[in-house]
Amino acid sequence: MFRQHRKPASVVAAATAALFAAGLALAPGASADAFRCGSSGSDPRAWCAYVQKAPSGLKVHSRPSTTSTTLWTLANGTKVEVDCWTTGTSVNNYTIWAGLYSASGYRYVSDYYLTTGRIQNYVPHC
Repeated sequence: MFRQHRKPASVVAAATAALFAAGLALAPGASADAFRCGSSGSDPRAWCAYVQKAPSGLKVHSRPSTTSTTLWTLANGTKVEVDCWTTGTSVNNYTIWAGLYSASGYRYVSDYYLTTGRIQNYVPHC
């Protein structure tokens, strides 16, 4: 007969508390998918994501190309509103770019550095 060994609830609670204290649980960059922006976006139905793992911040471009004009840079952890996706120059062998909301027209970032998951499944093509 097989007996299942379970950890006491106090051990599980202590491990969870340690993760939170270390900032490892539920950190913005840990999200695997985009989420609804709600009242923080230009449209409550829009999708938002976080910038993650960009070595020197994420460069925002005028076109979906690493050689186009860099307009500004976003720090890791910054929340952005993603309105559409398109293809562009390859970043780490990934060619999907996100179109970000801007009052003056779309601005583009490599989706490689966003927590969007599979952006093509829920955001329209630009």
